[in-house]
Amino acid sequence: MAQDRNPLSRIADMRLACLMRRLRNLLIAFVLMFPFTAEQAKSDLVHSVELMLDETALLDIRSIEEARFRPAEQTIILGYSTAAVWLRLWIDPAPDGGEVVVMVRPPMLDSVKFYAPIIVKQDGIVRPSATPRYERVESEWPASLRGYRISPPEGGVEYFVRIASTGSIGANITATPVREAIRINLITDLTQIAYLAFMLVLLLWSLRMLTLTNEHIFRWFAAMQASWVFHNIIAFGYAAVLTPLVDLDTSMLALRTFVIVSSGLSIIFHRAVLFRFQPSVLAVRLLDLQLAGITLAFILFCTLDRQLAMQINAYCIAATPFTLLLNAFTARKAASPGLKTMRIIYGMLSLILLGWILSLLGLEKASLASLYGPMIHGLSTGILMFTILHLYVRDLLAAAKTAETQLVAIEHQRANQQDRNRTLAQYIDMMSHETRNALAVINMSLSQPTISDRQRGRISDAIVGLTGLIDRCNQTIRLDSDNQVISTERCDLTDILRLLCDGQIERERLFVSAEGPQLLQSDPVLLGVVFSNLIDNALKYSPPGSAVIVTLAESPEAPPDGFCVLIENEEGEYGHPDPVMAFQKYYRNQLANAKIGSGLGLYIVRGLLAGLGGNIAYEPTPGYVRFRVWMPC
Repeated sequence: MAQDRNPLSRIADMRLACLMRRLRNLLIAFVLMFPFTAEQAKSDLVHSVELMLDETALLDIRSIEEARFRPAEQTIILGYSTAAVWLRLWIDPAPDGGEVVVMVRPPMLDSVKFYAPIIVKQDGIVRPSATPRYERVESEWPASLRGYRISPPEGGVEYFVRIASTGSIGANITATPVREAIRINLITDLTQIAYLAFMLVLLLWSLRMLTLTNEHIFRWFAAMQASWVFHNIIAFGYAAVLTPLVDLDTSMLALRTFVIVSSGLSIIFHRAVLFRFQPSVLAVRLLDLQLAGITLAFILFCTLDRQLAMQINAYCIAATPFTLLLNAFTARKAASPGLKTMRIIYGMLSLILLGWILSLLGLEKASLASLYGPMIHGLSTGILMFTILHLYVRDLLAAAKTAETQLVAIEHQRANQQDRNRTLAQYIDMMSHETRNALAVINMSLSQPTISDRQRGRISDAIVGLTGLIDRCNQTIRLDSDNQVISTERCDLTDILRLLCDGQIERERLFVSAEGPQLLQSDPVLLGVVFSNLIDNALKYSPPGSAVIVTLAESPEAPPDGFCVLIENEEGEYGHPDPVMAFQKYYRNQLANAKIGSGLGLYIVRGLLAGLGGNIAYEPTPGYVRFRVWMPC
């Protein structure tokens, strides 16, 4: 049964294995490239960073030159606020004296303004003017990252950067020589593209599983992955590269929209996964409350206050690690892939999300991890949820294979039952027809005032025919039910044939040709049944008074170590049997229906001979009907 698998199931298994290999390769590529990205600040020329928060967001470059700044890190957290952040950077010159590229990440910040001091040359020395004046420098870096080309003088100089963004995301400032900036940009792009490819493969896999299983879990997983893919394309700055006609405000609006939509789809997906394990009612209601909060945020974002909407959405996201853990550890029902496996996976996911959220909320020191928070979130969620869904698919395929095996067994049983029903119907039809014929002959003969010898003979033939019919039916039942008992002993085939011929009413028509004893090891009773059926058929269907020849010899055409018996009669009015149908159960020549018979004789002969180690062949010859039997010694 295991080999009769549906070809679609085998194709699904192969495609699943192929997708898993691709996921593994993409993951390895991402993991190998991420450390290079995280370590890219080793050649950083930023000597110091100071920060000032502009609550009004109205200060300009002249107003903040004398403002009080406080020390800060190169990676900062931007809250959900209309305030602007000013950074004062002391940037050293490049070791080779060439240009320096200041990169501000991520690309999708609402507003970034970079101010550089006006450099003058006095006495052959390049230095800032005595009274520093600053001018705005536009980003001319040909990449998805926002970059500013500057030439710091010897000893370094101060620069100012103004950042405004209503999104709670990390911002990072680096300053490197041009050559290093190109390397950083390349590694960043490769890392981000590998990540996007990974997410896209997960999306395609989920769509494939959806078409195979039609499970709603894969529908929500595919929707979540699709929203994350679009969100990240915009967040990485690739949307601006692919669609340069779309302005920054439109891109930011799309990015914020996808943030809320992705959050809602993520909650719906996790609820669908966890609900199968039947967590507590309170835990499920908390997920529903989160979803309601995100829905409210989306409505506010589209109608009234976008900043308030993003804040509400952030609070809902911040609760996610706790609600997932509560649902996972209050689950009561064992479902695929198992309670323990589910709790381990959701425990890991909750810890990763908690670290990212604490970084975003400023509750732990800002780092590059906060800058790559969306990638960390998408990667961890994708890997862990792929794991749990892959195990779920494995169990689904195993259940489908079991169901398929059971279905094949049921179909086989049904086919056998139908075959038995057809056989029973044929048996009943045959018995009814032949019994009516015999009883009609007996009834017609008995209705006469006196019974003549001819009528008496017809009655005798009818009774003999019915007796033979019953014997053949009983023999067939034993044969089909494997209840046929074979008792072998040393016997003489010549004696068996002569005794059978001598017992026939029409003995004068039978001519036996056999010389001396022909000894073999077999069952004499079953041999009698075999040759009795063949001799009866020959007498019944040959012309009246014609000869039936039974020849026993060691024929040179027969296989070695055996005897060949040929039963031959002239072709009668009933014609030749069909060579293809002759040995099938209930087969009778249509011309022979006038004779009492069961259509079981030749079927019984072949079955018994198979059990005795012999065989039979029908040899149609013009004008004659011949059956050749071979028996081993």
